[in-house]
Amino acid sequence: MSETNDICFDSSLPLLVGAVKQHLGPIDLENGMVVRDTSGRLRFIVRKDAPSDEERDRLNQLLAAPLGPYARQDGVIAYQNDSGAQQLLSDLEAFVIHQDAIQFSLLDRRIVGSSWLNTPVENAAGPVRIVFASVKGGVGRSTALAVAAADLARRNKNILVVDLDLEAPGIGDMLLDQDRLPSFGVLDYLVENGLVAVAEGSLADYIGTSSLTTPSGGRVDVLPAFGKQSDQHPENTLPKLARALIEDISPDGMPVPLSRKMASMIDRFARLQDYDAILIDSRAGLSEIAAPAVLGLGATVLLFGTAQRQTIHGYAPLLAGLKMLVERDYQNSRPAEWRSKLKAVLAKAGDVEGKGARYKDDLFDLFAENLYDQETTDNASEIFSYSIDDDGAPHWPLVIRFDPSFVDFDPMQAPSQLGQSFYESAFRPFLNGIDKILASANQIVGRAGEEQ
Repeated sequence: MSETNDICFDSSLPLLVGAVKQHLGPIDLENGMVVRDTSGRLRFIVRKDAPSDEERDRLNQLLAAPLGPYARQDGVIAYQNDSGAQQLLSDLEAFVIHQDAIQFSLLDRRIVGSSWLNTPVENAAGPVRIVFASVKGGVGRSTALAVAAADLARRNKNILVVDLDLEAPGIGDMLLDQDRLPSFGVLDYLVENGLVAVAEGSLADYIGTSSLTTPSGGRVDVLPAFGKQSDQHPENTLPKLARALIEDISPDGMPVPLSRKMASMIDRFARLQDYDAILIDSRAGLSEIAAPAVLGLGATVLLFGTAQRQTIHGYAPLLAGLKMLVERDYQNSRPAEWRSKLKAVLAKAGDVEGKGARYKDDLFDLFAENLYDQETTDNASEIFSYSIDDDGAPHWPLVIRFDPSFVDFDPMQAPSQLGQSFYESAFRPFLNGIDKILASANQIVGRAGEEQ
């Protein structure tokens, strides 16, 4: 295999940085910007006016040589007085990357996965929002959401459940029988609203009221992923999904990304009733469709996992990506307080004292490396860091004990599975954690009201 073919995505950026440092110097490297295009090819913009054509050609060849297929074909080097360069150099979405005692700016252009680059939403108006998220399926995420909705309703709380898992929906089937299923769901809303705004009077056609709602308790409304129309026309589901995930165009011609579409949708449905909380089931994994729930809703995000190496291995790239957002926030004088809304969940826990304790230690290492501040951090007004033994820290998980009774969880077929006596022993510590999240959010709202 030739040396050029040995170059891969992971090695391309360090190779360019090394070449820039060697041929332009560390000062130009720190002052300039690397731009990675949607295919992964690289260019470096020098924060100086262009030299002679001969010098530009010479430097272009030197920087392109180590990159092979990752060199921009129309030139690896650009200068601040080139067309469009100033706009790129001033882009606040660029990341500051540290490599070998040198820092430089990286502007990462993406088509798929661009929602993971969005600035996280710190807070959202209206009811408390809690996202149930995971990098792997089968960890009991949707089951926990259904139990939480049932428990809160039993204690007179009004709950809106939203299924954003458009590729593998489930919470709607757990909480709504066929008679209660609304005509439309999230999938329909994203498609129809992209063409002509869904009228306020039509929003009720997207909501089903669960049988968990009783005269003596709270209300559980469900915005499912799919409604009756999708059940009646299953051949249209994939075509609708392809259109639901693309950007809309606003009346002024500006693109409306998926994250903003989902946030706006939830804002509208949140105003239909006097809800105490909105529980949101997110898509598992690291795909584009998972990002809006994690970053774009101003929600507390519960990160579900089991005490297995694959969980830690799966969360490592997610938290590494979030670390880049933290550093970008600091670079732009933002406190990155959204980190305080992340919370680990240890699901299907067996040996909590043994294997579970080791899992907590692994989570701490992951959070400390990526999300917690080091004591030497200069950018934060307050250090965001926790002790390994701090049970209120984001890395310290809420625990759901393993119960074989939940292996065949299907409350529509067996309604007693959402009865308190069925879930109490396995879920009470987790449900107590949900109560603390709601209480904490209400205290923040109360303080904000007093300040006004």
